[in-house]
Amino acid sequence: MRALQLPLKPAMTAATDSAVPDTVLSCYHCGETVPAGVDLCTVIDGRARPMCCPGCRAVANLIAGSGLGSFYQQRTAYNERPPEGDAAALEQYRIYDDPAVAAAFSSPANDGLLQARLLLGGMTCAACTWLIERSMERLAGVRAASVNLQQSRLDIRFDASAVPISRIFSRLEALGYRPRPFHESARREQMAAEYRGELRALAVAGLGMMQVGMFAIALHAGDIQGIETQYQGLLRWVSALVASFVVLFSARGFFTTAWRHLRRGTLVMDLPVALAIGLAWLASVWATLNGTGQVYFDSVVMFTFFLLLGRFMERRVRQRQALSWFDAESALPDAATVLHGGQWATVPRLSLRAGDTVLVRAGDTVPADARIVSGTSAVREDTFNGEHLPRTVTTGDAIYAGTVNVEGALQTRVLNAYPQSRLAALQRSVVEAQSAKPQLARMADRLASWFVAGVLLATGLTAIAWSVVDPDRALWVSLSVLVISCPCALALATPAALTSAAAALRASGVIVRGENALEALSRATHLLFDKTGTLTAGTLTIDSVLLLSDTSEREVLALAAALQRYSSHPIAGAFGAIEAAAGIEQVHYEIGAGLEGYRDGLRYRMGSAAFCRKLAPRLPQAPELPRYWVALCRQEQALAWIGLTDATREEAPAVVAAARESGLQVALLTGDSSAQGPLLARDLGIDRVASGLLPQQKMAYVERLQAAGAVVAMVGDGLNDAPVLQQADASFAVAGATDLARTQADFVLVGGDLQAVIGTWRRARQCRRVILQNFAWALGYNICAMPLAAAGLVPPWAAALGMSLSSLLVVTNSLRLQARPSH
Repeated sequence: MRALQLPLKPAMTAATDSAVPDTVLSCYHCGETVPAGVDLCTVIDGRARPMCCPGCRAVANLIAGSGLGSFYQQRTAYNERPPEGDAAALEQYRIYDDPAVAAAFSSPANDGLLQARLLLGGMTCAACTWLIERSMERLAGVRAASVNLQQSRLDIRFDASAVPISRIFSRLEALGYRPRPFHESARREQMAAEYRGELRALAVAGLGMMQVGMFAIALHAGDIQGIETQYQGLLRWVSALVASFVVLFSARGFFTTAWRHLRRGTLVMDLPVALAIGLAWLASVWATLNGTGQVYFDSVVMFTFFLLLGRFMERRVRQRQALSWFDAESALPDAATVLHGGQWATVPRLSLRAGDTVLVRAGDTVPADARIVSGTSAVREDTFNGEHLPRTVTTGDAIYAGTVNVEGALQTRVLNAYPQSRLAALQRSVVEAQSAKPQLARMADRLASWFVAGVLLATGLTAIAWSVVDPDRALWVSLSVLVISCPCALALATPAALTSAAAALRASGVIVRGENALEALSRATHLLFDKTGTLTAGTLTIDSVLLLSDTSEREVLALAAALQRYSSHPIAGAFGAIEAAAGIEQVHYEIGAGLEGYRDGLRYRMGSAAFCRKLAPRLPQAPELPRYWVALCRQEQALAWIGLTDATREEAPAVVAAARESGLQVALLTGDSSAQGPLLARDLGIDRVASGLLPQQKMAYVERLQAAGAVVAMVGDGLNDAPVLQQADASFAVAGATDLARTQADFVLVGGDLQAVIGTWRRARQCRRVILQNFAWALGYNICAMPLAAAGLVPPWAAALGMSLSSLLVVTNSLRLQARPSH
């Protein structure tokens, strides 16, 4: 890391921890002398470091709290002392303009822009996303901004030459939020702090509700039986003090959120809530000061308590889902037992690399994706599939990071480092799926904003009408309308359902990379399959070799094995046990055609007939036998046809039959130009088949269907079918654990079971039904409840209870999607 591009003092005369006389302390940040009597310290790298002023301490706390404490060990000069006052708050963020510091939470995008991920403190509800996204997108140089409420995260793409990242930080702070670089540990700390704050606010509101409720009972009894004026005044004043504390402490968030958005010209759901609480409190205080009229302090605190309780429970549900996969990572061991030089040694888990031999004892959590080389045991994999019954494993079987070895000790060989593991891929899928806001959620945001304006208009008309009919009740009836019609349930309708459905699918072994795809999949009309590695097992075996030259069968297979070492296609597996010929180099893989390489100055090709005939025009036709025929040739000479067989997946017939019974149009697209495609389609009952297609032709096939109005779901192997998977409206990849980091399909079947395709489609359909139910309930509730409130039939406290229950009902209905999907 190079030095920060802040104004720095010329140099440090020694290391950052340079020795100085005990009687003189130098500021660890700027190097100036710490004034006598000043005791400002910041813990950096486990040691208390002296600071000369609050500005230096603020910047040092920011650096250390962001996990960047090592900066101080690598700088070459002291930092300049931050300016005093408000400018210090802006100055402290300039540290993030340094590319070395920004690299910890940002990365270059494909279009030359910079994409950064920030953690935001102070977010309360879905309304906050509107303000942040709109404010960020109005900044010159910012191209896109997306807020994830569940993770309190801002994903932003911007031109660093047009807008420095420090300006983004300072703009967020000016909006009333607390920005910091996004790290998982920082998010957990923030969530814990917010949980404690919400619990305190809820507890204060609950205690206040009980106290004011007792006073209210006495006041109401006094209204019926009579009460002396001085006692009535005393009870009112005590109620006013308790209610005021509840409003100022527990309900403060409603007012700050509403004001923050009003300043930006945005109407949000907290606005009617804040108006209801504020007006009821002001009216009651006015009545207490004048000693006339009615006081409703009990309604104010009860209203606040029910609102906070509803939001507290709803947020707990959302956060539980957000943390589930990251909790699995936290259960991984910090160290692993690795075989080095014939001796077992304990090493940090993060240092494990592919090929390391690791000992996993009974009861241990598996530290990395690995293949068993010795031993038999059972592994509990409920982290991935929800099954609490362990899976029996033995030599040759794969086990995955985050699962638990429950019986015997196992010697395993690591398949890949943790970033390429199955668990890491699942975690990335959670983040990727939540980065882009679904179209239905954006529509709900726009609808909710207009709905708030409608609520305010309806409240105003209600107040005018009641001021004529019964002026004494005009205020309280208007407050009920304000509260009961708050569209919180409307804003939760879509994200709650999509999040629950995605969580259920991930628990069953389906990686969901984009929650938008759930909505597209629910409307699918066509289901297209690739053949090799998708409908077939993808484990090809060599069945026969037809020689076309005087080259021996042994040499032909050795040449083929040498070329296939550079391929990820399922064909390569058939040659894995054959000793490869030496000297093959400059191997190039042409998608959908085959492999080309050079040996002793001669060019070799292996693949389809059309691909090889360009090099050896005299290549004869493949034999008529039902095999998967692959040609091998060199310049102007055909060498052999190699016949392979590939077994159909056991579950494929049932999957195709279920798709057809469900009304989906099923087709087979394959790059195989042999008779294998039509034969497989006939055996499975697939009416439409297109063989010998290049990737571009597969894309054109899908485009024609989409142009005719079809919604297409495509199932492929995730790597060789990447172009057509991207073109489809929804895509599935049947990928092995080592391929999870590379495949970019919307859904990845990590277990390889095609039944999950139909299960996911059914889950998507169920999710769409739940979303429509949520919308129907949210809109129906508001439409029915508003007239009742406007008629004066619903008191304010009951309106608050009804609004909270409405939001909880939407969340609870969405949780039904977490039932295990049926395959």
